[in-house]
Amino acid sequence: MRKKQCRKNQAGIVTTRSWCCSNEGFRRTKYIKNPNRVREPRSEIRIGCRAMFRVCYSKITKLWVVKEFRANHNHCMATDMQKHFLRSHRKISAAELEQAKLLKKVGIKTSEIWNLFVHQNGGWDKVGCTKKDLYNSLAAGRRGVDDLDANTTLTFLQSKLDIDPEFFYAYMVDEESRLTHLFWADGASRFDYELCQMPLVVLVGSNNHGMTCVFGFALIKNETAETYTWVLQKFLECMKDKLPETILTDGCRSMNKAIEDLMPSVVHRTCSWHILNNAIKHVHEEGFVGELRNLIKRYYSVDEFDLRWNKMLLDYNAENNEWAKALYSSRRQWADTHLRGSYFGSSTATNRCESMNAFLKRFLDEKLPLWRALQHCDHGLAALRYGELGKHAADKLSTPVLKRTSMSEIEEQFASIYTQNMFLEVRNQITRSEKYNVVRHHKLKASDICTIKKYLSKDHPKRKVTFKRIEKEMSCDCYWLETKGIPCRHVFAAMKHLHLSDIPRNIIKNRWLKKCKDIYLSSPDAQRRFINPDMISNKRYGGINSQANLFLYYCKKSPKVQQRGMELMSTLLVEMQKMVEDVGEEEKMINGVVHEVHDGIKELHPVATKGRPPQSKSSQQNSSQKSAKARICRVCKKSGHDYRNCKVRKRKCEESMEEDDDDFE
Repeated sequence: MRKKQCRKNQAGIVTTRSWCCSNEGFRRTKYIKNPNRVREPRSEIRIGCRAMFRVCYSKITKLWVVKEFRANHNHCMATDMQKHFLRSHRKISAAELEQAKLLKKVGIKTSEIWNLFVHQNGGWDKVGCTKKDLYNSLAAGRRGVDDLDANTTLTFLQSKLDIDPEFFYAYMVDEESRLTHLFWADGASRFDYELCQMPLVVLVGSNNHGMTCVFGFALIKNETAETYTWVLQKFLECMKDKLPETILTDGCRSMNKAIEDLMPSVVHRTCSWHILNNAIKHVHEEGFVGELRNLIKRYYSVDEFDLRWNKMLLDYNAENNEWAKALYSSRRQWADTHLRGSYFGSSTATNRCESMNAFLKRFLDEKLPLWRALQHCDHGLAALRYGELGKHAADKLSTPVLKRTSMSEIEEQFASIYTQNMFLEVRNQITRSEKYNVVRHHKLKASDICTIKKYLSKDHPKRKVTFKRIEKEMSCDCYWLETKGIPCRHVFAAMKHLHLSDIPRNIIKNRWLKKCKDIYLSSPDAQRRFINPDMISNKRYGGINSQANLFLYYCKKSPKVQQRGMELMSTLLVEMQKMVEDVGEEEKMINGVVHEVHDGIKELHPVATKGRPPQSKSSQQNSSQKSAKARICRVCKKSGHDYRNCKVRKRKCEESMEEDDDDFE
């Protein structure tokens, strides 16, 4: 709900007030049909809802009278678990913003400040704003200061002279008066100068939004085949013996053996990043890694793959390389030629698992108690669940901007059933289909076969798309649908040629539907609730925390208010201390539940994970004595930057945007 109208009389007194639904009206077309737009437009929220509430002030009765009330909405209503995502329910209070600014001053990250607000308020839905709102509020407060960062810094250093006469600072500017060097030291510094861990396994996948989801955690003693066999046995027991369709690992031999023993029918893929990283170590020939990358990601026939492999070994003198021989023997676990048709989504590397590991490493330490480590795992899992809940709410409460391609009807059908993330992936294929033409159409008795070719492309392979008229099914021999899970651009080019107005049934995948969770769960929101146990114990603290912050906010406004606040606080603390002393033992229990204690279980011994062995003291000394080398970009081979901000790489990425997708051709 939002304010719509406010009328006042000549005396400035409000006489009429009205409120409307946040989905009232429509977005102006100039914000959608902008030819120079770079970012994707925000999802549509205003869809013409006519629900409203209007009151007028009666001069006769001196009361407010309801003049109009429309209760019917033309859209889905937000549930209790989704209402805190609505704009009308999102507002960061002045007290919390002040607290966030203080925490930022001591170097605490905004994401960690957000986690603090979540804990002290008892949940994400109790904070009163989203993480993005917190980022925006803090950025708005320092926007003017950041624009004059150098001047602000020098002003800050100058102000320190008032409290420390021995403070010293100096700076240097270039010919453009741009700050280049800065030095400072306080009085104490100047006076001093005159004195002269266990392996953690995370099983992850992707949900219907294409986001990372966790299937389970395992804390293990070692990384042997027997240990991984036990982990997979318990995983299957937990999942009621339901086997996954595909598995993506980093190529660990112990893990591979466990998978072969327990899941021989599951398609197993080895991480491409680990293969290419090992190639650098075992084949010291420039250009070999690039050729191997093409063999991993591009789709060739089996005979063509073997020819290209033999040619690569010959060109880079690797015919007798033992590592290359072992890699070829396992080609069915890494070459797209042999894995095409097995679903892996957009993943060819273990980046999902690595990102989850990186998140957990920020909190885990070898000295951390085991129970605290498990709580941190719950924190990470709860954060993923919260992100998924936000996407679920966005799908229900908003719609993406439509009619941006030549196939508007197909676009609208996909937008109505697919999640917004996956709809954008599909629409990207519809957009790319405009560069493809049907060069041959062979009509059979019950089917149509269309040969698709890219416009003005000589080396681009032709693809055949088959449409079965009776079954209303469509398939392409590039196997993009089977591998990626979404229809390819060849399919959309054929649909346009055949004038199909409805989506073929077989190219709609249940995994991407908005109601995917409703298919398998009776109450998705109940299953998505946050599992962090700390939130239960923090409810008592969270209930009073917002009021306490507001109390502190007012106390700092003036000395008089501060003095009165201290008087009230002193009286209140004495009263509360007496109440706590009178509390019975039953009320002191946090949760009121007595848990079973397992006697005889000892702590696990910490062990080192597989990876780089620790350096000896002598090697550390030798490495410290070596002069630091200038950073060299691995793309353009120039110094002063790395590949992340290399202009050459960015230009190549823009030029080869379509070639990246053509790896599947």
